[in-house]
Amino acid sequence: MFEIIRTDLKVDWLKISKPFVWASFAIVILSIILIFTKGLNYGIDFTGGAEVQVSLPADWRTEQVRNALEAGGLPDAKVIAIEDSARNEYIIKTQLEADQTEKVSDLIGKALGAKIPAGSYEIEKVDVVGPQAGKELRFSAIFSVIAAAIGILIYITFRFDFRFGPGIVRALIFDVIGMLGIWIILGREFSLSTVAALLTIAGYSCNDTIVIYDRIRDMAKMHPEKSMYDIANVSISLNLGRTVLTTLSTNFVAVSLWLLGGPVLGDFALAMLIGFTISIPSAIFVATPMVLFMENWIKKSEQKRANSKQTQARPKHA
Repeated sequence: MFEIIRTDLKVDWLKISKPFVWASFAIVILSIILIFTKGLNYGIDFTGGAEVQVSLPADWRTEQVRNALEAGGLPDAKVIAIEDSARNEYIIKTQLEADQTEKVSDLIGKALGAKIPAGSYEIEKVDVVGPQAGKELRFSAIFSVIAAAIGILIYITFRFDFRFGPGIVRALIFDVIGMLGIWIILGREFSLSTVAALLTIAGYSCNDTIVIYDRIRDMAKMHPEKSMYDIANVSISLNLGRTVLTTLSTNFVAVSLWLLGGPVLGDFALAMLIGFTISIPSAIFVATPMVLFMENWIKKSEQKRANSKQTQARPKHA
């Protein structure tokens, strides 16, 4: 059978994981600092505003559209070219006062009409989100990500046992918050499609980790004489090829969507590409060492309780 990575690798993955564990802590902390200082670049889905799709003459370019809007009283409008369209189409995003949002189509039409002859352009679609709706969507987005993490923790606790739960939650925190930190650094817009990507990343990361956890559990049953340290190392080696191949396959699709999906799917695909790539070191170097940590912690706790019972059982000398 074809193997991209041999399954009999003799690598001490847990020893290699130590710097990655500390690096994951640093990345999460830095990402949280960025979230509270620089903040996410919220799109109109969360702040309220309007998104208008227009069709313009073939010789018009993005800078000309932006200049026309600025001259028409819309200096903060964002203009995105739809590169895969057969026509010369653009998406215009703008945030206006609540009383002006419903008139955005007229405002943009007036700004473009001052530079383009009537009939040479067309407003094809208008999407409007009110400020209150934007706040509700922001709350719903945060709640959905937290609820997904809690649900996964409950599932892992029942599917395996308490030893495996903290590891997968820690990996999820690293994947999701780390992706948000990268998103802020890149200056990309945070929209509902980004939230969808975050939930997809959470599920993908969970699946990647569960595959290794399943192998650890099976190996522990088959070889009770081996230490959890050795079992974890062997389990990672056995699943490494599968993890890499799965990630390469999904990333191939994500890259295709990013390059060919246009502005509508571009950010969604880029977020998934980042998250899927992060999931490999996350499952190996973040989630798996936590199993060993929990195993050692449980053994130490049991040993302390056993020593305490022995001490209490000894007869007291007069």
